[in-house]
Amino acid sequence: MNGKSMIFVGGLVLLIGFLWLFNNLGLTDVNLGRLIATYWPAVLLLWGFGALGEGLSGSKDEQGKRRANSGGIISGLILLAIGVIFLGRNLNLFYFNLSLFWKIFWPLVVILIGWSLIRGTRKMTSTKGTHWAVMSGLEFKNKGWKLDDSNVFALMGGADLDLTTAEIPEREVVLNLVAFMGGIDIRVPRELTVVSEGTAFLGGVDFLQESAGGIISGRKAEYNGDPSSRKKLIIRALAVLGGIEVKH
Repeated sequence: MNGKSMIFVGGLVLLIGFLWLFNNLGLTDVNLGRLIATYWPAVLLLWGFGALGEGLSGSKDEQGKRRANSGGIISGLILLAIGVIFLGRNLNLFYFNLSLFWKIFWPLVVILIGWSLIRGTRKMTSTKGTHWAVMSGLEFKNKGWKLDDSNVFALMGGADLDLTTAEIPEREVVLNLVAFMGGIDIRVPRELTVVSEGTAFLGGVDFLQESAGGIISGRKAEYNGDPSSRKKLIIRALAVLGGIEVKH
């Protein structure tokens, strides 16, 4: 959700809290359960409008041109469709078979997760090392560890890479990251040039405070470090039901 949507949702939560308090004090008699059960899809609509707006506004590319984010647009449209379906059904505006909806929705989720994993893995055949964190933790923090082209998989686990303590070669280094129901955190020095590109499916990516998240979303960001250095980090990220963060 964007900032305005979050403010609106926060206002709704405050309103519900006050109504609950007033009901307990006997000042009002509002059926909160029925109110919430009927209008909860409005949150999905707000989230969808926010994601759609961010997708349409997009982000700036390397030439400074603003490009639409197709992932954000798709996420927004999906959220809006789900919100309309549930709200219309709750208000008796139309009838929709929810059992049919769930029969279609969950298989599509599994299909999209598989497609995202295959699409991300196709870019991972040219690197030199592969590191796994499967239901466990993986850390690269010791001073002087050597950074090289690598694949990092966090499957229901976590990976923490501190590049401020690493020996970084004077060339372009590629890191391919996949977080499936897990998380990957990377800390980079400010003098290092970083180009990040990632996709999130029911998860989130955050590239030096450039973030994207939701049902399907994507983000590309570039940070220019020391112009006199040839050190450059290329990050390709895929987060499925998980999160990937790159920070200073």
